[in-house]
Amino acid sequence: MPDLAPKPDEGATSSIARLLDDVSSRPHADPRWRAALNEARAVLAADLNSDAPFLSVLLRTQGKRLEPLKDSLLCLAAQTDQDFEVVLLVHDAAADATAEIERIVQWQVASFRKRITVVEVAGGHRGVPLNRGVEIAKGRFVAVYDDDDLVFAHWVEAFRQASLTSDRLLRSITATQRVRPEAWSAEQAGFRTLNWPAAEYAKSFDQLAHLLVNHSPFMSWAFPAALFRVLGFRFDEELTVCEDWDLILTGMLAFGVTDVPHLTAIYRRWEHGESSYSRHSIASWAQSEQRVIDRIDAGSLLLAPGSMSQLRPIMVQTDALSQYRFLFRGNQLRPPLNYFWRMASPAVRLGVRGRNWLRRRRAGSQ
Repeated sequence: MPDLAPKPDEGATSSIARLLDDVSSRPHADPRWRAALNEARAVLAADLNSDAPFLSVLLRTQGKRLEPLKDSLLCLAAQTDQDFEVVLLVHDAAADATAEIERIVQWQVASFRKRITVVEVAGGHRGVPLNRGVEIAKGRFVAVYDDDDLVFAHWVEAFRQASLTSDRLLRSITATQRVRPEAWSAEQAGFRTLNWPAAEYAKSFDQLAHLLVNHSPFMSWAFPAALFRVLGFRFDEELTVCEDWDLILTGMLAFGVTDVPHLTAIYRRWEHGESSYSRHSIASWAQSEQRVIDRIDAGSLLLAPGSMSQLRPIMVQTDALSQYRFLFRGNQLRPPLNYFWRMASPAVRLGVRGRNWLRRRRAGSQ
């Protein structure tokens, strides 16, 4: 078991709380303004329900992958920290699949079963069942976990330990694994894993990189409940996909992110089976992505500490490249340069081959 105890220097205050503290601490601020900010800060910091479980796990399923669902529940039943509830969101499942899900829940050990709430949700896109789950959730943090992924036994424990020194979004490390559907028998639909888990995602969170694309699967996150209960955040029910990226972006800008330096989950990538990638068209993905971008553009960007130092080299590079724009027409080199490159490229390729041949000769003689 890895050492999950938080380090003394890992504490972190949420971005919005830090902003309120910074503004209210200015010596020449109007006392009425300062009092209002301090009151807002107190509401944000209040423990809304100290008797609530630490974590609410929103477990989504459509009843199409019952064997993986059994695995996901087994992962939760085996957690080293059992201070959590499960909101099992059954979204648009067929009647026979819903009945089988109920049976799977009844198979669970009593101490675990009593903490599972099954909620049937009909209609809408991927954000609809999640909003139902948010309304029901009692935990101080909220995590989203799909029925075809896996979490390790210390998943909840790692989040809890990080929460002791942080009121930000918590982000752990996730591996990936390829799987494909497989018939286990005439009446049982199963699956086969195709490779060992691979830790493809970055160990540390990069806010600027996430503005470009999502680098963190949903189960790698635990969101402070204040994000929903105090600030009123919800999942965008109009998005056909990207609902995870949308909440991660809006949440990280308001609260900031604390890294949880532990590998806690496996994100399964399905091949030759139905997934969000195969179920939705390229146009649907592009429209959802643009909707997220438009919303972020319409608001304010509260960047993480250190962002200025991160942005300055990027701007220096952009400025330097702009000095050579005269060489290009659109995205292509201007015709004289294109002609020169076409004439010179055979010699360049020959030179590269000669260099590589010499390197191999030298390596072989050593």
